This record gives sequence, structure tokens and C-alpha cells, in this order.
Amino acid sequence: MTDSNLKQNILLIFLLLCFSTGFAQSNNNNIILKGIIKNVDNVAIDGATLFLKDGHTGQVVKQELTSIDGTFAFTAVAGTYVISVSYLGTLSYQSELLKLAGSIDLGVIKIETTARSLKEVVIQSSGNKPIVKIEGRKMIYNIQKSVTAQGTNVLEALKKTPGVIVNQDNTITLNGANGALVMINGRQTYLQAAELAQLLKTMSSSDLKSIEIIRNPSAEYDASGTGGIINLVLQKSIAEGFNGSINNGVAYGQTLKQNTNMNLNFREGKVNLFGSYNHNFGHFAMDYDNDRTTNGKIYLNLNHDVDKRHSIGSTLGADYAIDTTKTIGIVMNGNFSGGGGLITPLTNIYDQPTGQLLQTLKSQSDYPDQKANRYNFNLNYRYKSINNTTLDIDADYGIFDAATKNLSTNSFYAPNGDFQSSNNFLVANSRDIKLYAAKIDYGFPVGKGRMVTGAKFSSVNANNIFDQYDVNGSVNIIDINVSNTFKYQEQITAGYLKYETPVNDKLSMDIGVRLENTHSKGDLQPREGSSQSPALVVRNYLNVFPTAGITYKTGHSGTYNLSIARRIDRPAYNDLNPFSYPVDELSYWKGNPFLKPQYANILSLQYSYKSTTISAGYTKTSDLSSGITEVLEENRIIMIPRNIGFQNNLNLTITQQITLAKWWNVSLTGIGYRLENKVGTLEYGDYSRSRFAGTINIQQTFNLPGHMTAEVAGVVNSKNISSLNTYIKSNSQLDLGLQKNLMKDKATIRLAVTDLWRTNKINTATQLNNLLLHTTYVGESRQIRLNFTYRFGNNKIKTKDNRESGLQNESQRL
Repeated sequence: MTDSNLKQNILLIFLLLCFSTGFAQSNNNNIILKGIIKNVDNVAIDGATLFLKDGHTGQVVKQELTSIDGTFAFTAVAGTYVISVSYLGTLSYQSELLKLAGSIDLGVIKIETTARSLKEVVIQSSGNKPIVKIEGRKMIYNIQKSVTAQGTNVLEALKKTPGVIVNQDNTITLNGANGALVMINGRQTYLQAAELAQLLKTMSSSDLKSIEIIRNPSAEYDASGTGGIINLVLQKSIAEGFNGSINNGVAYGQTLKQNTNMNLNFREGKVNLFGSYNHNFGHFAMDYDNDRTTNGKIYLNLNHDVDKRHSIGSTLGADYAIDTTKTIGIVMNGNFSGGGGLITPLTNIYDQPTGQLLQTLKSQSDYPDQKANRYNFNLNYRYKSINNTTLDIDADYGIFDAATKNLSTNSFYAPNGDFQSSNNFLVANSRDIKLYAAKIDYGFPVGKGRMVTGAKFSSVNANNIFDQYDVNGSVNIIDINVSNTFKYQEQITAGYLKYETPVNDKLSMDIGVRLENTHSKGDLQPREGSSQSPALVVRNYLNVFPTAGITYKTGHSGTYNLSIARRIDRPAYNDLNPFSYPVDELSYWKGNPFLKPQYANILSLQYSYKSTTISAGYTKTSDLSSGITEVLEENRIIMIPRNIGFQNNLNLTITQQITLAKWWNVSLTGIGYRLENKVGTLEYGDYSRSRFAGTINIQQTFNLPGHMTAEVAGVVNSKNISSLNTYIKSNSQLDLGLQKNLMKDKATIRLAVTDLWRTNKINTATQLNNLLLHTTYVGESRQIRLNFTYRFGNNKIKTKDNRESGLQNESQRL
């Protein structure tokens, strides 16, 4: 980063923090509602839960706990409220209507307590939580409620999330739109599709508490992700003392697989220690075809791919409560993937006019060594005062170390089987990525509402080394004309302001703006003596991302929310590498150093009433980037990312929770959308591709006698369009699961069958100029899984910790 860029970024942060400080100093209009909770014996109650509710709708506005001396205090705006007090899960007090025009001291409120008040609560299963629920702009998929989602990795679990599709190249789409940003506990991974997929494969679905879908995030979130944000929320125990769980399972598709997940937690006084370990061992197979017609020839290609990599993940962390308002913590993560792999392609080449066999290509891609290791270290500080002033500070350092070796052998045969020629080469590719990120978020009351402001700096340094060797002789000889080193650096400096406030008893609003300055440098260096030239692409750009939202609550518990936002997708660093990478003798992949970011303007309207939520949205994406398959030579194709035009996405989502009987619950999510890709390039001309598509997710849960639960889950995807003009045929999946609790609910055994009819196949068709391409992907989606979970140690928490705070949505991300 140049000195001028550094000064610009520092100035940006300074101005934002100064602006926020000015707002803080102007805060003098807060109404304080306070009091003391005691029992009938005049003893102060520590850990009673107080709810401040809207006097008209009854909805909870804020939630607090009494201190050790029984005191509590709410900050509020003028209005009509009700206070209720809950102690040990029992409603102990509810006030009359309170009309607030100024600060009020309610004095001593006495509540009844009983002999069963043991100052602790047993943690119970979250069986009453719906599988899908809506909170504000979030759709939350409670994956722990799904029997069939257990015993697998997080990437597989994502495929069960309503609206999420994981494509064959591991890219993730949300409601038909590409560019979805995947976060873990509210933090970016800064990894591109292939590396992210490997990371998610090393994580166990048993570690997930929930998956949050945020289609239209507000200003405090990173602006990356034109398709929205998918936030993976990990479990974190709040029980006192020592506790944990261990899960062991086996699965069988084409081969036997084994998975183990263990979580440990120790909480005592001000200290909380936690750790986890998981692994997935076994081979995973996929069969796929790549058939194409071009230049008067037909290429029929069959591939059998066996991935022999094992994955291991681990976490170690600690929290320390300095006092009741301040906490510091450290979290260390390690994710490791390693092992071999083997792909055996067979390609028959025919003459298109006559259908005569011209040639056969027999290939083999042997991966003797593949590794992908990720290390991440996080330091965090949390502060929350009694007047709802908050300060969050995070610092992250990450390392991603990956390497792959691929020995590709290619032999051509005549129609009669006679050998003609061969070409063998070895590819050695290594990726060394270092990640740095630091952010600060500060929130404080202002007038009737609340201001949140913050700043963030992130840095990605990626070093990619690609060496290709000719192995046709007795000695491996490096091919200097296709080998290279590509270094990519990217720094993003961001600052934001967001203000949220009630307008009246029914109407509230939020408005924000986020500034992000991006500085990147891609440096390609060929090997010495190469005929290729070095390339250096430097970019520096500042973007403004406004957000706004309005929420209206009706008098019948219904809520409307209208929101707008602007977002960005920056190119992945490997997509900027202009050198060609061979997939096999006839297929190549190549990056594009001139690839630009794509931008999206998003409008969303949502209505929620009891167990029904309806949301509609419109997204317009400009400078749309997409992978394009082109004819390189007469018989070779190349895949390259390009900016192709813009996309319109109009979508409608309906989520419905239905209780058909006390023992029968149904969760239904239906998504319909219309995609329109408008292309305007010199290479492909001007044309439009559009398609209506939809997805239906149905999950039925049956509570059976004998502590048993059965599940029937299904998803149906209609025909849809992807990338530039790739049409994907409809597919579906049906999963069955049975679960039984044992040993006084300390143990659980699960049996599940996924993709019972093996209908989860991906079939695509693409036509571009003189190229017609058909692909089919069939993985090991049909599996039978058996898992056993045992929970041990203390499962009780103090009442002071057994709460859902007003910041629960944000604390789930910590």
C-alpha cells in the first residue's frame, strides 16, 4: 500500500470516529426506568429476568437481568410500556401500563419465590424451536433440529438450508443469485470457492448451532456478497462446571466413512475454557460427464473421481470476565485436509456429420499429494454498560497453506485400438495465504434511538506458485513457458455509521452508510527465459454502500419491513491469474487480470405474522462476472471468468410453520425467482437469457412414543439458469431420519438415509456461439448414516446466564 493510500485510509477512520464521538456527546435525552427486585422476605434477587414490553403490542423491547443487589435499569424512549419479571422460568410479576415521559424509579418490587428456587436451571433440549424462524432481516435455520443433517460436514449441511444451492464447482448461490458471502460466527474467511469448500468439509455439522441467511444486510456488515450473507453460528456452552459431548458415526455410500466430533467446556467463576475436535475419514466418489460439440466434432467424456482426502478440525479458546461489563477472549482454530485422489477420464471423439469414431483419449489424473491447512487466531474484547453502550474489538490472524500435485497421463488411440501418441505432465501447485483483520464496533444511545459505528482493516497476501513438468522422458523437465508465480495483495479499509430509532409506537427505522477503500496488486512473474511477459495490475477504488430500513408493526402482531442496500463482489485472486491451468489434455482453466468487481443494488420487502413470513426482493447486479467456456483451438476448450453484462433477480419467499397435531410439525419454505442475464460484450454480442425457477423445502417432524423422533425432509429444485447461459435441469432429494434419546436423555442415537431415490443429480446444458456443452454430476448423495451422541458433565446453568438478551442476535455471532 502506498503512503497516500495509507493516509487516505487513516483519515477515513479518523473522520468516522470523530463523527460518532460527536453523536455520543450529544446524547442527553435518555429516559431511565429503574428499580429493585426483592422477595417477600426483603432479600434482593440476583439473576431475575426483566422484560420491557411495548404496552400496545406486548412485544419485548428490551431484556435485562438484576444485579447482585437486585437492581435493574432500562434506557427507553417516551412511550407506553409494561414490565414483567421472570424468575427460574416462572412469571413472578407484571406491571400495569407505564406511561413514560421522563425517568422513573419504581422502587422495590417484591416477588414470590419458592423452595424450588435452586439458583440453577437444567439445560433442556430446544425441541420447541421451529426448524426455520425469522428474526428481523434474518432467516434462521436451526440445524440442530434436523435429524438428517447430523453426522456430516458443514458443506453438506449447507445444501439442506432453504434457498441455498451448492453448485458442482463449489460456488454457493442464494435464491438463484451468485456471490453469497459465507461467514463463520460473523467473521469472513477471506477464502475463495475451492479453499472455502475444503474448510467447510473439515467442520462437523454437529458443531453448528444454526445457519443464518441475511439477504439484505445493514451497514455494520461487510459489503461483500451481492447474493447476501450466510452466517454459520457455532455452538458455545453456557453451563457451569465441566461438560461436553462426543459424537461418533459411520456412513456408507459407495464406501465406508467414519466421523467423530467432541466438544469440551469448563466454566467456573470468571473463566470459561472450551475446545473441540472433529474428523471425517473415508473416500468420496463422483461420476461426471462433460460432453461437447464444436467444429464438426463430438466429444463424449466420462470421469470417475475418487477423493481420498481426510479432514480434521479443532478449536481451543478461553474467555475471561474482567467484571460484569467487560470480557476478553482468545480463540484458536486449526483445520487440516490431506490425502490423495484419482480421476480416470475417458473421451471418445466422433465426426459430427457421420457419427464415425475418430479417436479415443484415455487419461488419468493421479493426485499423490494434496493438502489444505488453515490456522486462525482471534483476540476479542467485549464491553456492555448498563445504559446499553457497547464496544466490540476483534483482531484476527490467519494462515492458509495448500499444495497439490497432479500427474496427468494422456494417451490417444485409433478407432481400432492402436496406440497413436501420448503426452504426460506433472503439475505442482502451492498456495500460501496470510490474512490479517482488525475491527472495532461502538454502539451508544442517541436521542430516542441508537448509533452504531465502527472501522475495519483487512489484508490478504496470497502467493501462488505453479510449476508444470514434462514427464515424457526419463527426467522431469520444467516447462518454463507455462510455469509462473502469481502474487496477490489486497487491503480493504472500511468505516460505517448506522442509526436506528423508533418513530412512534408502531414505526421504526434504520439508516446507514459504509465506506470501503480497496487497494489491490496482482503481480505475475514467469520463469526465467520464458516467452511470456510479466504482468502487474494495480487497482485502488473507493466505494460507498448506503443501507436503509423501515419496520412497521400492525396492531395484530404483524410486521412489515422494507430495506435497501448496495453490495459488492470482488474477484477471487486466482481468477486474476492470467496463466492457463490444464484440467486434462483437452480442457484448460485461465484467469483474467482485467476482471472487475460486480455490484448489486437490492430492494427487499418482508411481512411476518405469527408462523408465516412472506418476503419479496429485487436485485440488479452490474458488471456481472461469470465463468465462460470457450473454444481455444480446434479441439481444446478453455474456461475463463469475464464481466458479461448485468442481471435482474426478482424473488419471492414464503416460510410457513404448521402444527398438524401435537406430535406432527411441518416446516415449509417455498422460493420462486426470475433471473434475467443481459449480455453485452464484443465477444458474444448483445442478447438476453431469462428463466423462472423455484425451490420447495419441506421438513416434517414426528414426535413418537419412547423418546423417539422421526423426520421426513425433501427439497425440489426446478429447472434454472446459472452463469452466462447455463441451464440446469430440475432435481430433488428425499431424506429420512429416526432419532431416539437414551440414558435419561444424556445420549442420542440417529439413523438416517439421505437422497433415498438418488435423484440429486446435476445436469447442465450450455450453448455459446459454436460450442454446445452438456454436463452431468452424480456424487455420493445417497448414504445411510448411523450416529451416537453422548453428553456428559454438568448440564446446569446459573439463572444469571439463562437468558436471551436484547443483543442475542448479535451475540450468536461471537
